[in-house]
Amino acid sequence: MPDKLIMDRVKATPRCDWPVADQELCGAGHYVGLYGGEHIAATEFVIGATLVQYGCTATDILIGLIIGNILAVLSFTFLCAALAVDTRLTLYTYLSRILGGKMQKAYNAVLGIGLAALAASGISISGTAIRRIFQVPIQTEWYPTNLRFVVIVLILGAVVTFIAANGFEAVSRFAATCVPWMISLFFVSLLITLPQLIQAVGSAGVHSPADFLDLLNHYVWTGDNGAGGQHLGIMHVIGFAWICNLAWHVGLNDMPMLRFAKTYKYGAISAVGMFVGHFFAWIVAGIMGATASIILSTPLAILDPGEVTFTLLGYTGLIAVIIAGWTTANPTIYRITLAFNVIFHKIERKKLTYILGGIITIVACFPGCQGAADILTYLGLAVEGIGAVCVTEHFLFPKIGLTRYWNLYRRKDMNLAATVSWVLSIVFDAVMIGSGVMHQNLVFIPSFFVAAVSYVILAGLMGAKETYEREEKEEMEYEQALQEYVNSMRSEEQKPEKPVLARTLRGIGFVGLAVFVVCGILCGMNVFPLASYKILSLVLSLLYFICNGTAMVMIYRNQPLAEDAS
Repeated sequence: MPDKLIMDRVKATPRCDWPVADQELCGAGHYVGLYGGEHIAATEFVIGATLVQYGCTATDILIGLIIGNILAVLSFTFLCAALAVDTRLTLYTYLSRILGGKMQKAYNAVLGIGLAALAASGISISGTAIRRIFQVPIQTEWYPTNLRFVVIVLILGAVVTFIAANGFEAVSRFAATCVPWMISLFFVSLLITLPQLIQAVGSAGVHSPADFLDLLNHYVWTGDNGAGGQHLGIMHVIGFAWICNLAWHVGLNDMPMLRFAKTYKYGAISAVGMFVGHFFAWIVAGIMGATASIILSTPLAILDPGEVTFTLLGYTGLIAVIIAGWTTANPTIYRITLAFNVIFHKIERKKLTYILGGIITIVACFPGCQGAADILTYLGLAVEGIGAVCVTEHFLFPKIGLTRYWNLYRRKDMNLAATVSWVLSIVFDAVMIGSGVMHQNLVFIPSFFVAAVSYVILAGLMGAKETYEREEKEEMEYEQALQEYVNSMRSEEQKPEKPVLARTLRGIGFVGLAVFVVCGILCGMNVFPLASYKILSLVLSLLYFICNGTAMVMIYRNQPLAEDAS
């Protein structure tokens, strides 16, 4: 039986610092939807087009993305998921143990700024779709050149911020319903874009895999990125696919999701997001971008996602960009608020969401923020050093005789060894990239070891070599007591009932989605006219979202939203 001091500490532990209760563990199906929704988003339209401008061949792209995404899945599984399942803690709680309170706030500030840039990118990308509806000119400068574009983004940002502040959980539920439609959309996009590409270039068509690869090599990934451009190869593609989610796997920002997994092996389900979103969707987006560029006789570099998707898919393509940007920005703004809430803890969460959302919306008015590839890369590099510190302490320290949580046992509010190691990794990145010695897509590999090795040395000198038997025993007793307390406080979540009408509506929505795909296949085979399909696909898409949205409201209307744990 835990003594009174331990139980007093347990009961004083904030709810946000509770580990996951045994009855809250999630099955594999939960993660299929999560990773599908998270990684099939607005950034895919931009990144797919960016890869076209790499100056790579189609072979470089296809093989590079396969290898890079496999490495990303392994990082999700054996680093982030393994650590999350082992601790059952949120990243913020875990970092407070490793880094101390002061350094955790510094980390949250860096992470929050990076996520803010990503959220602004999502809002601005959605703005390109609405821009196309109202015939606003393409914004080719880094700053806005049309007042109507600014108004569009301000309105869109206000809506996104309001939803993030008041209905995040409902939005995340609806975002899960977007996944089947987004996957279907990219599949259909490939089928109806290829005939348009073949017609535009006067090709004899695709009759075999070799013909398909030849078409991509000649007109999409040609190995030429223009005069004076930097030629990138397969290693850069591998590095980019791996680094694109560096902040989420090596940087451990998917710990809050993966801590609910029954086993660390569920980290492998990230393959759904990596290979549907970061392989298939990137390839399709690249083909779409190159095709639109040829049809419009306009360089891809000055075409935005709205113009590309409208050219090939009509208004259905614009819906895709709007929804993808929305499902990117909403959860990102929510995460930003959680990150900054640690720093500005006296400001109520909803009020802070409005403040941060307003700042992000202003940034989104500048089209230069749409460079999602660079945002994701630099965000990953900024937080990777902390990920290296945590991975090293958690997995390596017990094997080499150093003490895990040594800074916690010393009651230090700042882990100086971790701070120096983090700064060294960032300086290393800046020097290597700035001097041109290493490309930004590859520098994260040695940077990880710079942080890890320096942390082992510095931590050993600053106290990790010492033993803390009494502190370790107290912490173990506290963790066990806290887990038992949490298990007793958490009850089995009741699954909401699904009314017959809701099930019927969802059924109608998915029938409409099936017709959407079948007609898309027929359109790709030139059996169904493209102009007619653009209209039909819009109608079927609206039917799908109306039916599924209504069904979701019916299912969850009597289900209270979870309390915010922050």
